[in-house]
Amino acid sequence: MKTEDVPSAYEGSIVVCVDGSDDDRNAVEWAARLAQHVHSSIRLVHALPDVGRWFDPAVLIAGAQLELELRRVGRKFLDDAALIVRDLDAEIEVECSITGGAATDLIESISTNSRLLILGGSRTGPLRDLIFGHSIIELVNAAVCPVLVWRKSRDESADPTGPIVVGVDGSQPSRRALAAAFDLARTLGADLVAVHVGAVEDADELDYGTSVDRQHQRDAERKWLQGIVDPYKSEYPTVAVEVRSVGASVARELGTMSASAQVIAVGSRGRGRLSSAILGSVSQSLIHRAQCPVLVVP
Repeated sequence: MKTEDVPSAYEGSIVVCVDGSDDDRNAVEWAARLAQHVHSSIRLVHALPDVGRWFDPAVLIAGAQLELELRRVGRKFLDDAALIVRDLDAEIEVECSITGGAATDLIESISTNSRLLILGGSRTGPLRDLIFGHSIIELVNAAVCPVLVWRKSRDESADPTGPIVVGVDGSQPSRRALAAAFDLARTLGADLVAVHVGAVEDADELDYGTSVDRQHQRDAERKWLQGIVDPYKSEYPTVAVEVRSVGASVARELGTMSASAQVIAVGSRGRGRLSSAILGSVSQSLIHRAQCPVLVVP
């Protein structure tokens, strides 16, 4: 293991952003277990704050000392995280790096050649605001690879072997989320629940019949969703799949399902009721409120 002040490209790694928050241990442990399954290396990244952004150099007498202290603290976070990986599996290759610069630029850069980026999902944590200066939504939106926002279950007795739940609305991002969810379910040996979320456009040729009642609508939507899911079954024959059509409140329905899920997966942008100017509104809601990790697929 090594710690460098200058980050290097590590193509195909699972990247974990380490900031000293309570999420670090659980997120790093989850990353290490995934790395075991997919035979991947892990890159641990700590972002230094821009001292000049927060303090006026004219009045910051001990600026150099502060930067040295922040680096020392950052290295301690990384050393602790690397020790977690080593204790779980000493064979996993780990690279640690400390870097600075704009948070969104950093996220875009480190996600370019990564298979997965993992961020802590707590709204607050030691140095989080100082380090990032951005909301978790902005960071997820800046990434170009799938992002897993780590959220610990509120229920300590929750089943850790629950299904992978994925929301599908027919948009391309949601179809990519479906593919990623199948892959993750196979990797973790989990069941998959594909959920129809939101209205379906005419182009999808969903047949509601001559008169629409709730039961007929749900049946038609499940049939439509089954047609999207079926092509993946031959590629992922070991994954047990269930399809569902949910009610009107997409975020509430998926949020409820997250209580019993291992991971809930969504596309970064949707259409219709899932669309927003930057990141899909359902994705935003889940990032803040889900009771399990949230996988956002661009």
